[in-house]
Amino acid sequence: MRAKGLADRGFDRLSRDIERLMEDAKNRTVEVARANTPIKTGRARNNWAGNQTSQGFEVENSVPYIEQLDKGKSRQAPNGIIKPTVRTMTGYIKSRRLKR
Repeated sequence: MRAKGLADRGFDRLSRDIERLMEDAKNRTVEVARANTPIKTGRARNNWAGNQTSQGFEVENSVPYIEQLDKGKSRQAPNGIIKPTVRTMTGYIKSRRLKR
């Protein structure tokens, strides 16, 4: 029984660590997407939202012109928004490790 209790506590701790890591990655992704979004009125930049899903998380922006901005139609973000955000976040996530 003692080994099972230790395993359960270890699993619970790992689950909490993974939840924290996913929440951190979601919040950071929203921050990076906002920073990569060109600003004229602030509407597109302020419209980023992150949501937890059963698979992890998603980040979305519902302004009707976000696709055009992501295609590089703004001189402020000629490389778009999503690709630079993914590049930044890939490096960030790789640098993060669950502490033992």
